[in-house]
Amino acid sequence: MGKDREMPRTFGQKLRHFRNLRGYSCKELGTLAKIDQGYINRMELGKRRAPSYPIIKNLCTALKIDVTDLIDIEQSEEELPVKSIQEVLVFHEYLINGKLPGMEARENLLALMQTLLDCEWEENKHIETVKITEKVNQFLNSLKQ
Repeated sequence: MGKDREMPRTFGQKLRHFRNLRGYSCKELGTLAKIDQGYINRMELGKRRAPSYPIIKNLCTALKIDVTDLIDIEQSEEELPVKSIQEVLVFHEYLINGKLPGMEARENLLALMQTLLDCEWEENKHIETVKITEKVNQFLNSLKQ
């Protein structure tokens, strides 16, 4: 039974996101959810298959989130909520140069986009160009890792 449960690539990322959001260490979350901290770490790293529903429920209870926040449930296109670009870049799968980007690359791409959106181009073109160039370098370097 356990062999047919594949860990969605985003499951571990979501778990880590919500754990960090609450300010919990793996040990603290493990204590609250009654789950081994090493198991939590391996799930976050994508080294474990998807856990059983009772484990997911314990994690969600400890994190004070709904089960649907942690796992993907198929919905029809009409029911799909509109997602922010931030959610798409961090939590959904996509390819960059034919490869799945890691969390650091995703976060750097998001930071680059945010820098572009926040820049005051008309007033500070030179300063903004430097900021954008730094973010581009961070993003490109994180793709190489």
